[in-house]
Amino acid sequence: MTTLDPRRALDDLIKERGETYSSVSRLLSRNSAYVQQFIKRGSPAHLDENDIAQLSVHFGVPPVVFGGEDVPVATGLTTIAIPVLGPIDEDSELARVRLVDEAWLRHVSHKPNGVSIVKVEGDAMEPTLYDGDEVFIQRYQANENPRDGIYVIRTDTLLLVRRIALEPMRGRISVLTDNPAYPAWNGLARNVVQIVGKVVWAGKRIT
Repeated sequence: MTTLDPRRALDDLIKERGETYSSVSRLLSRNSAYVQQFIKRGSPAHLDENDIAQLSVHFGVPPVVFGGEDVPVATGLTTIAIPVLGPIDEDSELARVRLVDEAWLRHVSHKPNGVSIVKVEGDAMEPTLYDGDEVFIQRYQANENPRDGIYVIRTDTLLLVRRIALEPMRGRISVLTDNPAYPAWNGLARNVVQIVGKVVWAGKRIT
């Protein structure tokens, strides 16, 4: 059985599609050198499961190509495979991809192929969002400037759902919670906040 080389596969796909290392890095909400370092320097040693899910959907190939499990990729015109980011309850690559009705998704997002799903963790966004709620986010490019709204940001290895507000000083933002028990991060330079995407829809289980 032939063993796939995720680095070579990703490199070949980028060249075939006419993309660049930096553009794919931005797709993953990573620094612009992330993909090049993975392919050329072997760092990180393995792509994390969130990156694998997004690359699988973006290039339309199974996750196994990038080092994940062999999960079928959705085809056809009626559903779109949406990557699920962050911790999940099930220990399976299958749980990393959600099939969503394409027609419905186009009502939620003008770029349905740029949507991901994130599960809210903790009570920092109560009463707007609760632990266990799911949000659909429109993924951001690294150079996009946010407007006031609710976003998913990356801090180290965590994905946090937070409210972002623009400050009067150009290039400065505040990262806020809706729960007053948590502190606000004010006066932050835009480029120090790693924005993964803007929340465009939220859903919750009724118990």
